[in-house]
Amino acid sequence: MSRTASPDATGRSPAGVAGPGPVAATGAWLLSERADFWLAAAGGGTLLVVMGLVLAWHGDRELDMADLLLSELHLGATYGAIVRRQLWRRMPVDVLAVPLAIVVATYALLVSGWPLLVTTAILYLGAWHRGRQNLGIARYYQRAAGGPVTAHHRWMLAMAFYTPMVAALAYYTSTAPTHEGEPFHGLSLDPTILGGLGGLAVASVAGYLAWTVGRTLGPGMSVECGGLVVHPGERWLVLANALAFGSAYVLGAWTVSFVLVLAVHHEVQYLYFTYTVARRADASSGHGLAAECRRLGRFAIWPVIGLASWTACAFSGVEGLLPFLTAGLLSHYWLDGRIWTARARRLAVAP
Repeated sequence: MSRTASPDATGRSPAGVAGPGPVAATGAWLLSERADFWLAAAGGGTLLVVMGLVLAWHGDRELDMADLLLSELHLGATYGAIVRRQLWRRMPVDVLAVPLAIVVATYALLVSGWPLLVTTAILYLGAWHRGRQNLGIARYYQRAAGGPVTAHHRWMLAMAFYTPMVAALAYYTSTAPTHEGEPFHGLSLDPTILGGLGGLAVASVAGYLAWTVGRTLGPGMSVECGGLVVHPGERWLVLANALAFGSAYVLGAWTVSFVLVLAVHHEVQYLYFTYTVARRADASSGHGLAAECRRLGRFAIWPVIGLASWTACAFSGVEGLLPFLTAGLLSHYWLDGRIWTARARRLAVAP
């Protein structure tokens, strides 16, 4: 099963990240321009292409293991963000009651003989979650550049992310016989409808890219003017998102390995995002290699706990614990849809 996660797609700042306003050009990145390019945007999608070629040549055993390990690490990163910001105390319904209800519902469905519904929910929610994560990080860059350039900038960006997601998911669920070897409830849409959705996705991405020509932040431009330039990170993510959904859910309908390509990219991206958010909140702990190692060590505690909990459940030999892993994944979708919202950010910084 593929794993997913997402920062705030509402366009508001997550905790520990400065909101809209004048910032220096060097501060307009999560970590740095080069690191963001390769880790947040996967090199504009080039790494996805390389990984796809490797799959065609070598196979996906190692990639499947990387997906498994990274997914549990980034589940732990979500729990770490909740603990650091004390959201379990400030949002008990969102981070305690609802996940508990998801666990109960998952067990009930699996015990009652309805695993097909659980697999289907993971497929559809997982695809939406990946698109939302890409859009959420793009919104971060948009805020760093001073906010939307025009009134239409915001919805054009959303269309450029969501239409490729919808088109690719519609194609995948209408043509793939199984999802990573598991049956699911597909859509079986007519090829004409699928072609129309694909055309809309191409038009949305092309329209956004054409509109940003001449507006993208360049070497000689400053974001201090606010709201007059488009951050290049936005464009990188639009391209990477379109290529990711096209490769994973179109090619993935024929070869399941391509779904793993998107999963691994998504997990690396989320770990990178959550670490940079935690790093900014802990910036007062000093500079240099030693301080960076301490920050990384503190951040790694919860990801390691997440991996250890999976190991304990998977290798315990207790069949009753296995549905808990699936429930944890679904709870993760819910939590990442709540902990990066404006409300969560306000509660996290409240006295």
